[in-house]
Formats: sequence, structure tokens, C-alpha cells
Amino acid sequence: MGSHNRDPDESRGVRLGSSTRLLLALLVRALPARAAQPQCSAAVPPVLRHPILDPSAACSPLIDDTVQPRPANYSPWTHAPICEVSSADDKKKYCVYTNSRHGPHGISLLTTPEIAADGVGILDEFLTLESNENGPFKVVDIPGKGKGVVATRLIKRYEPIMVDYSVLLIDMGFATEVPARKGYRLLHAAADRLANPDSVRTLGQSNGLAKDPIENVLRTNGFHTMLGGGQHMALYPLVSRINHACKPNAYNRFGLNSLQKVVIGAARDIQPGEEITISYITLGKPTSERKESLKLWNFACTCDLCTSPASELAASDARRTKIESLRDKAIDAFQAGKPYEALRLTRQVINLLPSEELFPMYAEQFENMARIYFVLRDKENAYKYAKLSLDTLVEQGYLDRVKPEHYERMWRKFYEEEYGRY
Repeated sequence: MGSHNRDPDESRGVRLGSSTRLLLALLVRALPARAAQPQCSAAVPPVLRHPILDPSAACSPLIDDTVQPRPANYSPWTHAPICEVSSADDKKKYCVYTNSRHGPHGISLLTTPEIAADGVGILDEFLTLESNENGPFKVVDIPGKGKGVVATRLIKRYEPIMVDYSVLLIDMGFATEVPARKGYRLLHAAADRLANPDSVRTLGQSNGLAKDPIENVLRTNGFHTMLGGGQHMALYPLVSRINHACKPNAYNRFGLNSLQKVVIGAARDIQPGEEITISYITLGKPTSERKESLKLWNFACTCDLCTSPASELAASDARRTKIESLRDKAIDAFQAGKPYEALRLTRQVINLLPSEELFPMYAEQFENMARIYFVLRDKENAYKYAKLSLDTLVEQGYLDRVKPEHYERMWRKFYEEEYGRY
């Protein structure tokens, strides 16, 4: 990416908005139950292998810089870990774990030995970028932006555009608990031990607070994710080439069937030669709030929305402000026991969404309609809008298909919200 990239202070959930958080919550509930974990000692945590890829569990030994530097001792990592002690707790370490043969570029984790042992199951995932070899895009120089991505053919709405995998996973606690000089040593090792260090080093750097090039790359391009129950920063080298727009034509979806994978999909039809864009900030905000959020990236946005005529920009801001206001009022009405008012307000939200191309909110609002009709005991309409919500998630690529258990879990959630139990 050029100068228009992401800062790690903007979490993935925030960028994608509340509708995606609801979506992810639904999908988590839809995952099959994990097999019972074996009993491991407190010093040897269970490996939390991905429940779809490998529902079995095992115990993985803790590995740090005290192991003898022989490959058998630090397997499955291809390099002996290097570590630094936390300044907040001298019994806690942060270490670099690398498998340079994993995926197209390799992967490095900078995290605690406990989380590395807990998350080693990511190495079980089979990663391939074959779908990108003939993908409908190319990385090019974009005037004023550095690198960018453009469409090489017509891309249909919701069609997958590219797939990418994280090459760095950095524990969020590391930044505050390891002194800068020692921390930069670990960051550089994490990048340099990859099979392709340039997959990190050549990415854009636009963060004015960073004091080190690798730190700058991470602050500019990072996404938040979870590993072993802890917040981490993830770096996706190909997705990092995609520039920002406030009304983007593409979106990122992080699949729950992979701990590393992100897919970029088309938010609408994209024409050949058109630049592919995503939003680095919460969708649907008016101009003043977008400008404030984008200060993290040290650039003034020149996307089509931000450079539109003043009258059009003012109309867009008015619609976006109204959408947010109506959403809040609908929630208040529902919580105040006024379901018919909540229905009326939610319908207004749905009618306004197409004008601002806020497609990620569709599934959320359809689910809200289903929730209201469920409370009103209107089974026919509750099912109608539940189906619309789930069908939208399938169309957008978040679900492979709708299953009966998706409805069951939705009804269970509504019931628990209404009565506090099921």
C-alpha cells in the first residue's frame, strides 16, 4: 500500500462496524463444540487448535530462549526463539517464534511462550495464494498514493477479489512492556526471519509516531486479531497494498475457518481499471468524524466522497447522521418496550442504507427486524427477516450456506435477551 494504510489503534471490529461484530458473534455460536480438552499442567497449556481444522487437543511444551539451540528442541518453529523479559513482570517474556516455511512468506509470532504454545495450531492450516495468480486485480503505482490495487476485469458485487494471510502476529502487550530498543530488536528479527522479509519491509509507512521502520509498517498497516485469547496485531502484506476510501468498493472479511486468512470481497460491481478500495475506519461516519479518525494515517482523504461537490457532501453527511440517530432511537424504543416504534425506525434505517452504500449494515438491520417480530410473537415475519439476514451473510461470503442451527441459535439468542434464560 502507499501512504493510505491502517493504524493498529483502529481495531478490526471498529473498522468493520457493529454489524460485523453481530455477524461474528452469530458465527461463533454456529461453530461445532470443541472436543474435551485433556488435562495439562499449569506450566504446559493445552493447544487450542482451530475447532474446524482440528477439533482434537494436545499439550504443547513451552519454548523460550532457554532451550538448547537444536532444531528438535524448538520444533515446529524453524528458528530458535529470542526473547526479552517484560518490564512489568520479570517472570514474563515476549519471544519471536518463526516458521519460515509456513505459507507463501512464512509467519512470525511475537508473543509470550504460553500464547505461542496455545496458538501453535495455526501451523496446521494449509495456506495457498493460488487463487490470486489469476485474480481480477494487479498492484500498480497510484499517483499521490504510492502502491495501490486496480481491477483487471469486471468484478461482480460480493465476488471474492483476493485472499491473504498474516505474516506477523504481534502481541499488543509487547509494545508497553518491552523497552523500545529491545523491542525493536525483536520486531526486526520477526521480519528478517521470514522467507520473504521484503513482504514486510516494502510496505507503506505513514505513521508519524513510529520511531522504527518495522514499527511504522505495523502501525500503518496492522489489523487487530485474537491469538490464544490475547489481542494481537496482524499484518497482511497483499491486503496492505489496498488504499482507503470513505465509500469503498470492497470490504475485508476475516473467516472463522482460518486463524490467519482474510478475503477481500467486492462491495459493488467494480469496473476494469478502477482502483479497489477498503475503509480503514468505521463505515458510515460523516466528514468531520472521518477526518478526525484518518489523522492516524497522516493523510487528507481525496476519495470520491470526500472530494464531491459541497452540496453532495452535505447531503451525504445529513443521511449518515440521520442513519446513526435512527439506529440509536430504534434501540432505545425497543429497550423501552415500544416494538412498533422500533419497527418504524428500523425500516427507515434500511431505506437509507443503499444511498450511502452501507451494505455491511443490511444483515444487522434485518436481524433487528427479526428480533422485534419475535418479541411481537409474529412468527411469519420473524422468520422472514431472519432468513433475509442469514441469506445476506451467505451472499456477502460470511457464511457458506444457511443451516437449520443458524435459525435455532438466533431464536435462542432472542429468547435469552427477552427472558434472561432459554
